[in-house]
Amino acid sequence: MSDGRKSKKFRITVISLICTAAVLAGAGGTLYYFDVQRHQQNISNAVKEVPLAELPELVIEPNYDPNRPVYEPSGKFTVNTSKFSDKIYKNLIKDVRAEYSVLYDMTTDEILFEENADKKCYPASTTKLLTAIVATKIITDPDTVITVGNEIKMIGEESSTAGLEIGMKLTFSDLMDAMMLPSGNDSAYAMAVNCSRIYKNDPKMSNKDALNFFVELMNEAAQQLGAVNSKFVNPDGWHSPNHYTTAKDLAKISAYAKSVPIIAKSCSTHYAERELVKGGMMYWVNGNLMLNDYYNCYSKFCDGLKTGFTDEAGSCIISSATVDDHVMIAVIMDGYDGYAKYDDANLLFTRGYKLYRLSYRYGVPNSQAGKPRLIS
Repeated sequence: MSDGRKSKKFRITVISLICTAAVLAGAGGTLYYFDVQRHQQNISNAVKEVPLAELPELVIEPNYDPNRPVYEPSGKFTVNTSKFSDKIYKNLIKDVRAEYSVLYDMTTDEILFEENADKKCYPASTTKLLTAIVATKIITDPDTVITVGNEIKMIGEESSTAGLEIGMKLTFSDLMDAMMLPSGNDSAYAMAVNCSRIYKNDPKMSNKDALNFFVELMNEAAQQLGAVNSKFVNPDGWHSPNHYTTAKDLAKISAYAKSVPIIAKSCSTHYAERELVKGGMMYWVNGNLMLNDYYNCYSKFCDGLKTGFTDEAGSCIISSATVDDHVMIAVIMDGYDGYAKYDDANLLFTRGYKLYRLSYRYGVPNSQAGKPRLIS
């Protein structure tokens, strides 16, 4: 064969190979797509055929964070309303004027009384119990210093505040008091945003991103605690149609909060004077009148937890009491009026403790007559 013919045949062979490669390359995506589809279908079929007992208990996603906060529910919250006689229970239904209510015996892990406990309601500032729970998972040292930033401007108009100002430095325990006693919305935002930055190790994290991440952690915590009929969109309880809960869910959240020492201590404090890290004093009075012996709803057995109010939520209180180491929690949502919620809580405690022949008493002690008292 001449050199010319050999050269021509070589060129034709090369061109054929190039064309074949081009066709294959063009079809490669399609071929790969169908291969992937068949592979996924095979996986799907395989999963369907594997007995549930043989499936792995935990699938770790690529972005799984092993440091993500984990919460264990405080109890099973078994409903046992049979401890009350039918007559007493019917009277409680009639006499408790709040729209939604629960009496939870934390010591025996039983719900002794409930009315509309699984119906949707708005939590208002009782939300701050969940905010506190999440924060204590991130900041474990009560002396950790928090610097207040412009996140406090994110609060709604006419919010309750603790009087925080940009640039103030408070310890974490003081910030907890600022959120729990006067129900400071400014404190809730300072806590949420700073906790997210600490968790992410990103001091420049924007207010918006930090807030969104903290709210994500709040909802994860609620779900793990068994509050599965709740959704939270902010750390302070400012009303939103998408920010809701139930009285039973709040009992679960509150029981856990009660078990965290720094939260329990703050919620049981009536009055606080706190010195700021860089000088200056702050003064806060707890809005829970059951802790204030100026009022007839006061009880020496009451030791928390949180009040709340918005027009949509109504007047609310989650109250805890301890008699001879026996702990109960009363959840009162959408009370008849601003004071009736305390009457409802005291009534439930009185009846609840009587089941165990324990005496729960409330009212201003005679020995306090004429003594100057702080008025919230």
